[in-house]
Amino acid sequence: MTGAALSGPLLSVSQAGGHVDAPSSLADAPADITDVYAFTSPDDHDMVTLIANVRPFQLPGNATSSVADHPFATGARYEIDTDADGDGTPDTTYRWTFADDDRRPLKAGPKVGPGQVTSLDDSSLRVRQTYTLERVRSGAKPETLVGDGVAAPTHAGRALMPDYGRLREEAVRQLPGGGRTLAGQSAEAFKADSQVFGLYTVGTAGPVRGWLPDAQPLSALNVNSLVVQVPKKSIALRNDPQRNPVVGVWASVSRPGADLSRGLSSQEPVFRQVSRHGNPHLAFGVFGSTVGLARPGGPEDRFQQRDPEDDHLEKDFLAAVNDPKPPHRIERAHGVEAPAAPRKDIEALFLRGIGEDNGAKFGYDLNTHAMNADADPSKIVPAEELRLNLTTPVTRNPNPDGLIDGDKQGFPNGRRLNDTIDGPLIRMLMGEPAGPSAEHLLPTPDFKLQPADAQDTFPYLNPPHAAL
Repeated sequence: MTGAALSGPLLSVSQAGGHVDAPSSLADAPADITDVYAFTSPDDHDMVTLIANVRPFQLPGNATSSVADHPFATGARYEIDTDADGDGTPDTTYRWTFADDDRRPLKAGPKVGPGQVTSLDDSSLRVRQTYTLERVRSGAKPETLVGDGVAAPTHAGRALMPDYGRLREEAVRQLPGGGRTLAGQSAEAFKADSQVFGLYTVGTAGPVRGWLPDAQPLSALNVNSLVVQVPKKSIALRNDPQRNPVVGVWASVSRPGADLSRGLSSQEPVFRQVSRHGNPHLAFGVFGSTVGLARPGGPEDRFQQRDPEDDHLEKDFLAAVNDPKPPHRIERAHGVEAPAAPRKDIEALFLRGIGEDNGAKFGYDLNTHAMNADADPSKIVPAEELRLNLTTPVTRNPNPDGLIDGDKQGFPNGRRLNDTIDGPLIRMLMGEPAGPSAEHLLPTPDFKLQPADAQDTFPYLNPPHAAL
């Protein structure tokens, strides 16, 4: 698949399935969080795996384009946050910071080559990225989990990196107290369907079939991934996942700045959040927006810079959640009546979790913070987080459509790598499961090429695509 095909009309259709959630993301690709995943590790049910993917739309590399690599941003903070008590603030944060290890004599020239790269210490890997991984617990000083990590590099093609799997294995680091982590490039995992995605933005199926009839828009692309696997007890409230099974998860990227209200001569950098992501398709499912139509500084950008604890204070955001735009567009296009506002079921989906008595339509408690025995009910606030019940049994035969088709371990109870999002979310926006089925609105998929299913062993994500 050619770069021209991928960067032309295909990616212009709603930014290939919603990987650019706000105008500010266009100007800062290394900080653009594409997806967050949280799931019980299928190969060790006492562990939970958290993943944040950033920097979308990376074309496969080869020897001639290896200088155009896709590093993590140096100096920025990449964080995966977990909220155990439901107050919208992080209780445990995993924080990566990156630096360049430039071993070129004049700090110039190709970053890879001329010989093959067979290990992360190989002299042919002339520029590496190193990182520090810290765990930050509420009210405590950061703990260094990995002080000398090396990221798996951008795949420079099979000629220069004939055994990328070996480089990736070398980049995996064991964590004190149990668990593992990996930072590096991976194949895009999100199974986007741009035909279905058109229902969010214009109310009818998107016109992708005529351009590339046999391809999903993200199937040949790469992203950067941050993967951390830790014991469930390490993120559960009071370290007890049986008594307190629900955690909220989101990722953020912050860049150093300065507080202009204070003197600059002795001031340490102030980190300002520039990107945030929890549930998939929030901006598109609520605002029905595309970056081309969103205004800079609008609700999409404000969300990127806001902490979850403040979501319930943003009246415009709450109003949009309770009356999302896509159902009205579908009603105009198809004559299918949109569910009446206020949409407490959608507020539960994004801001509260699936509960029996909180507006969700599934009829049982699944992943609300109120299920945590030691959480203070008076401090639980509506906050946009990807909520996961750590005690939900791993599904023997997972259904990629998740909860809407009866698989309680699938989205929106966390998110597994093989879960589909476009269709199930449309169905929930149109009122399922309480209302009539909206499955007939979804176009029949005819794509033959799509991202490969994730693996069942750590790091689960497939290695990046590469050219010769």
